[in-house]
Amino acid sequence: MDYIITFLQEYGYVAMFVAMVLENANIPIPSEVVLGFAGYLIAQHIFDMTTTIIVGSLAGIIGSVLSYWIGQYGGRPLLLKYGKYVFFNEHKFQMAENLFDKYGGAAVFFGRLIPGVRTFISLPAGIARYPMHKFILWTVIGTLPWTILLVWMGAKLGAHWQDLIQYNHVFLYIVVAIVVVVAIILGLRYWLKKKRV
Repeated sequence: MDYIITFLQEYGYVAMFVAMVLENANIPIPSEVVLGFAGYLIAQHIFDMTTTIIVGSLAGIIGSVLSYWIGQYGGRPLLLKYGKYVFFNEHKFQMAENLFDKYGGAAVFFGRLIPGVRTFISLPAGIARYPMHKFILWTVIGTLPWTILLVWMGAKLGAHWQDLIQYNHVFLYIVVAIVVVVAIILGLRYWLKKKRV
């Protein structure tokens, strides 16, 4: 963890971008550390909130697309053969694969909210050759709330930003709850609008 913090301190937004691309491209770098510390840097007036969220989100999307391509063109055999060189976690990949097999595209969204699984969720989508436009849509929908929440919480916690690591499951529940509420509201609005027609 210390090397990630040092990297961010020395290279700023570039370091955050690289770390988040790698995290979403199957290198197990905890986003709670990267985005949480970025939030702390916002509290120290070193980073800017809007720029941090944009850079973090873009990096997450780009890393996910890279992961998708690895799955699409290399597939499972490539992962099993060379995964050990990039700290590949076969157990978490299996969880991501099971999630995708069960829920399809929606798993790309939900998988982005589960620590550990989020690192590998794009691979089974690529292996299954899930339509790219749908994959990117689910990835954006899943990446934005997670990035915004972690950065915002890191900024609010300030010097105590490392609490994000210890209590990341709590923040997961918060994100899921927010998404469910928004989905219900949008669903009700759609239903009421359709009923009036």
